[in-house]
Amino acid sequence: MIGAPKELHVWSNRPIWPQGFDRPTGEDPVPAELDWDAWLGPAAKRPYKKGIYHTFAWRGWFDFGTGALGDMACHTVNMPFRALKLGYPNVVEYEMGSRFYPETFPKTSRIRFEFPEREGLPPLKFWWYDGNPDDALKPLRPDAGRTKEIIVTQGNLPGSGALIVGEKGNLFSPDDYGAKFYLSMKGEEEYKSGDNHDACKNVPQTIERSPGHMQEWFRMMKEGKPAYSNFDIAAYLTEIILLGCVALRVGEGKRMEWDGPNMKSPNLPEAAQFVKREYRSGWAP
Repeated sequence: MIGAPKELHVWSNRPIWPQGFDRPTGEDPVPAELDWDAWLGPAAKRPYKKGIYHTFAWRGWFDFGTGALGDMACHTVNMPFRALKLGYPNVVEYEMGSRFYPETFPKTSRIRFEFPEREGLPPLKFWWYDGNPDDALKPLRPDAGRTKEIIVTQGNLPGSGALIVGEKGNLFSPDDYGAKFYLSMKGEEEYKSGDNHDACKNVPQTIERSPGHMQEWFRMMKEGKPAYSNFDIAAYLTEIILLGCVALRVGEGKRMEWDGPNMKSPNLPEAAQFVKREYRSGWAP
């Protein structure tokens, strides 16, 4: 409907947990119900601090989580990843972000992935943006030229969303999961629901609809029918998304070329240290 896809923009309202700060000093008593050594697992030893890592805030720390990108892109990028047949990128770059700290992800960041031609589709650039709109620090988002029709239609820019820019028009999804989409063809000043847009009416349904998340899971176990987000697609998506975390650790403004099958950067060998973790003694796999 929208012609050859040229750009993908995905943004998230995460983090909704604390990150973007230095490790606090001091130590708190470990709760009786918590085995702190087991909770740390393969990560290096560190003192327990109440509310800083356990139970929810671990997402923002390099040693334990993958920030907003690793937490949410598996959801928000899932449908465009499939539809655009993205596969391995050949370039990933952490373009910019808020103040960088040695152990936690920044409060807001923008990361660019570049994909070559694939299965008849043209080269495409994908930008990821994260940052909590309720934070005092204004989060990075797509520029106004790409989002003005969204704001006209929605009244504001949703906290999370995905936008595919094509030659003939744009496709926009206003949440984390791609359950609904809106279309704006060239010359149109607003987005219209894909259920009602004239351009969508004759598009045949080719993807089987899910009976529900849990139903799919049990059907897979009982009947052997693979789930729509089976491991072969889920693991591949996760591997590619987490390259953004590698690029972020390599450093702002460093254009990281990527050799997907060999899991290495031809031009930035320092990226190798972030592909695998160092295991604490006694925790090696």
